[in-house]
Amino acid sequence: MHRPTTFFGAMALALVLVGATACMEQESQPSAEAAVCASVSALGTSLQDFRDLDPATASIEDVQDARDDIQASWDQDKSEARDLSEADEAAVDEAWNGVAQSIDDFPSDEPIEDGLASVQDAAGGVQTAFQEMADGLGCDLQS
Repeated sequence: MHRPTTFFGAMALALVLVGATACMEQESQPSAEAAVCASVSALGTSLQDFRDLDPATASIEDVQDARDDIQASWDQDKSEARDLSEADEAAVDEAWNGVAQSIDDFPSDEPIEDGLASVQDAAGGVQTAFQEMADGLGCDLQS
């Protein structure tokens, strides 16, 4: 009947070893901040690329591809910035959800020119929220 104790003891030891290994591999604060700044900069570029779409030539596929690029950049930011304050994350998430929803609701039977400006304006809210986040990290971003 010592088998369950041995099993649980082995599991506990394995968890301790995994935890210790994770702690040893943890990125230094300066390195983590540099990674966050790089990913925030990439998000800014994705947002600006989206806002620079030309309504006269952009297709709905261009808009959706730009949205996907922004989403991938934002996902990377969240992955590298797990320690961001909840308020910063909530502000960017809320602004981004507004953009994503406005693209999802974009009428496919209307010219792109009729709706792209309002979606691009909504992206400005994401830029504002991400700039506040970047300022708090001390990132040197080009606007």
